[in-house]
Amino acid sequence: MADAVTKYRHKIYAIGVLGFVAILSILYLLSAPVYVYIVAYMWFGFLYGILQQYGRFCFASAFRDLIMVKVPRMFVGIIIGLIMLSIVNSYIVSVYPDKYIIESIGFHGLLGGIIFGLGMVFAGGCATGSLYKTGEGNMISFVVLLSLAFSQAIFNATVFDWFKAHFITGKTLNDWGVTKLLFGGVGNPNAKYSFWQHLVGDTLINAVLVGLVLLIGVYIFVVRKPYLKRRTRQIAATAGATADGGTVKAGFKDELAGFWSMISASRRTSIAAILIGIVAGAQIFTLAWLQNRYNFTNFGQVLAGQPAVHQKLPNGKPVSAKAPSSWPKTHATYPDVSHNNTVFDPGYWYITTQEAMLGGWILRHADFSMANNSYFGQDNGLPNPWLSPALLLSVGLIFGAAFKSLTAREFKWKFPHSKAQWGYAVGGGTLMGIGARVGLGCNIGAFYGPAAFGNPSAWVFFTGLFIGAGLSAKYINYFANRMMASDDMDFDIKL
Repeated sequence: MADAVTKYRHKIYAIGVLGFVAILSILYLLSAPVYVYIVAYMWFGFLYGILQQYGRFCFASAFRDLIMVKVPRMFVGIIIGLIMLSIVNSYIVSVYPDKYIIESIGFHGLLGGIIFGLGMVFAGGCATGSLYKTGEGNMISFVVLLSLAFSQAIFNATVFDWFKAHFITGKTLNDWGVTKLLFGGVGNPNAKYSFWQHLVGDTLINAVLVGLVLLIGVYIFVVRKPYLKRRTRQIAATAGATADGGTVKAGFKDELAGFWSMISASRRTSIAAILIGIVAGAQIFTLAWLQNRYNFTNFGQVLAGQPAVHQKLPNGKPVSAKAPSSWPKTHATYPDVSHNNTVFDPGYWYITTQEAMLGGWILRHADFSMANNSYFGQDNGLPNPWLSPALLLSVGLIFGAAFKSLTAREFKWKFPHSKAQWGYAVGGGTLMGIGARVGLGCNIGAFYGPAAFGNPSAWVFFTGLFIGAGLSAKYINYFANRMMASDDMDFDIKL
């Protein structure tokens, strides 16, 4: 009886979460029709939250489980999703060439990846993982998010410009995409390529080939030996298998069967990752269509009430000089946009920059100087959180994860109850924040997204992630076994 009441209560709460997001969306649309743009961000975040909660999609868990307990399921699923996303992105950038942005390759990517990898394993969740776990009621992950937000904001306001001048500007390889190298155009930001060219360079070489090498490596070094032991025992148990008295040996077909067993074992994470790739593609097309519909190239122009007439919409048409009637008529938010009338509006799945903007917005209202730097002042601005497109994606992700965890009866409030938990949450979140700004992105913005868009820079950050996660795992194995056993740290290992 009590179990039935609990199940019913969870469904009511899930409906309440869905209803709240729906009502919030209606209020936005009643305020100004153009706000459908940021509402779309929020609903795509809602979908990401559902899928991540379903697939337990977390890079910290993927690296930690692979390194510490030799369980590759989540890592394999994430790589499969990356391959799917790269196929979608090859089509997207052939339709919207402006989305094809090649990130710089340099030491900053490796260093940022190491720092971020250290932090995400200590924190028990990456940037995206901490968001969906917060939606599950895990307030330890919420502390991680706060630490991530404020450490980024402080770094951006104090150190970012210096670091950029000394370690990035003039010290990186720029515009070195695989497709550009194969088909020409390095150094030409306006170079355009067909879907098939992107498919060969960005997808087949940069994503599929590298991803396949990683999967084969995981199979050889993690899965193969225990699988073949089980396989040979099964063969030996077959009637007449050793009739000649010889030693039972596994053949090439057995190797293929082992590789497939590794792939199929990650079914849930793989399904979630593939669907995330499809949703990510739909998000880019939807937001680009809305920009065409409402006459802006960055939402900051809407907040400032000033169309960027010198720019072109995603469909290639020029921006109209007159603000549409669908825009809000008051522009009290003008000081909150950057000097270029922009806010952070990537148009696709992104995570950490919006948290940095939230931290900066809070610190600015606490009378700290936050906008006298290129990061906030020149590029991203510090808009009100309720008018920050990418931040609404993160909010939607939390609500989506809450909805899914409630329907699955997996929602549970969890608070830090020891100094160790506070330390790992704050320390891990702080390291992730610093690593994200040093590497110019997080596990999504510097690795997953760029890798799927054909950026070799992603694999530099990935290498750093692996090194950092490995160092954290070694520390945990040697010094924190008792804490893990007593559940003092939220490592959320799902075997």
